[in-house]
Amino acid sequence: MKLKKEIVILDPMLDQSVAIAKYLKKQGQYKVIGCSNNNIKGCLSKFATYKYFDEIIDYDINKALFDRYSVIIPSGAFSTQLYFNFTETCKVGEINFCKNNLIVSDKFYMLNLCKELNIPIPKTYNSNEKTVQFPVFCKSSYEVSNLKKIRIVARSQTDIDNLPHNEIVIQEYIKSSSTFGVGFIAKNGKILTSFVHEELISYPIKGGSGVFLKQIENKLLLEYTSKLLQALNYTGWGLAEFKHIPDRDEYVFMEINAKFWASLEFTLLNNSEFGRFLFGLDYASKPTKYFTFINRLVVTYSWRVFRYLPEIIVSYKSKSGSWRKMIVEFLNHWGGVILYWI
Repeated sequence: MKLKKEIVILDPMLDQSVAIAKYLKKQGQYKVIGCSNNNIKGCLSKFATYKYFDEIIDYDINKALFDRYSVIIPSGAFSTQLYFNFTETCKVGEINFCKNNLIVSDKFYMLNLCKELNIPIPKTYNSNEKTVQFPVFCKSSYEVSNLKKIRIVARSQTDIDNLPHNEIVIQEYIKSSSTFGVGFIAKNGKILTSFVHEELISYPIKGGSGVFLKQIENKLLLEYTSKLLQALNYTGWGLAEFKHIPDRDEYVFMEINAKFWASLEFTLLNNSEFGRFLFGLDYASKPTKYFTFINRLVVTYSWRVFRYLPEIIVSYKSKSGSWRKMIVEFLNHWGGVILYWI
C-alpha cells in the first residue's frame, strides 16, 4: 500500500486551514496533519472541523518541526510570521512563497507604492492634522501578528488622541458594507491565477472575515492587483482588498494579506487552478455564485442581537407586557434576518 504524503497545516482552527484540510481530505492523496503550538487537541476534538484532519499534533514552530516534516503550510498571520523566522521561502506544490512578501504589512509603504502606481487610496491624514473630517478609520500602520491590531472608527479628535500616533494610519471612513477581494497566486510579480469576490457581509462588520460573499468579474481590480504584485516582484499566494467609494465612483486599495485568506474555501470551489498549483491535484471545480460561512453568520447575528439586547428588551417589554409575548414578538421580527442572510 502506497503511503500518503504528509502535509502539515499550522493554525488548524482557522477557517483557511480547515478549507485546505477539507479540500485535501476529499482528494484522498495526502495525510493531513493539523499543528498548533498551543494545546488544543482536546478542544479540536469537540468541533466538526476535527474530522478533516487525519492527526492533530501540538508542536512548537521551530527547527525540529522543519526537520521532521517536508511540507508545512502556515495558514494565518501568526504562523506565517513564525514560519519565516526559520526560512526564507515556503514551498507548496509548484509555488514558493517568499519572505519578502511580508513587506505588504507595512501600510505606509503600500500607500506610497499605490501613489507611485496611480492606484487610488482612501484620503489619508497625518496624526497631527487639524482638518480631519470625522468619522475616520484608524488601523495599525504595521500589522505584527503578536500585537493587538488597531481597527476603530474615530468620531472625534479625542478618539485619535488616545491612540499611539506613531503606530496608526488615519483614513477617511468609507460608508460601504462591501469589501472586494482578489485572491491570487503569483510568480515573479505575474499573476498565474486569480479569483475576485465581493464580501457583502463581514465580521467584524467594520472590516474582517467575509460572512456572505459573491463571485464577481472586475477587470479594474485585477489591473490594480497586477500592478502592485509586479512592483513588489511578489511570488506566492495572497489576497488584495479594495473598497468602493460611491461618491467618487472609484475603488481604493486597502491592503494585501500575504497569507492564506479566511474565505479560501470559496476560492477553491470556483477555481481549480489554485488546487493544481498548490497541491498538484486536478479536480472539477464546482462554481457557485454566492457562499455563506455559517459559523461567522451565527457569530455576527448573535453579536448584533446581544449588542442591542437591552434596548430590544425595553422596547418589546413595554409593548407586550409579558416575557412570553416579548420573546414571540422578538422572534417574529428578527428570526427572518438570519434566513435572509443565508
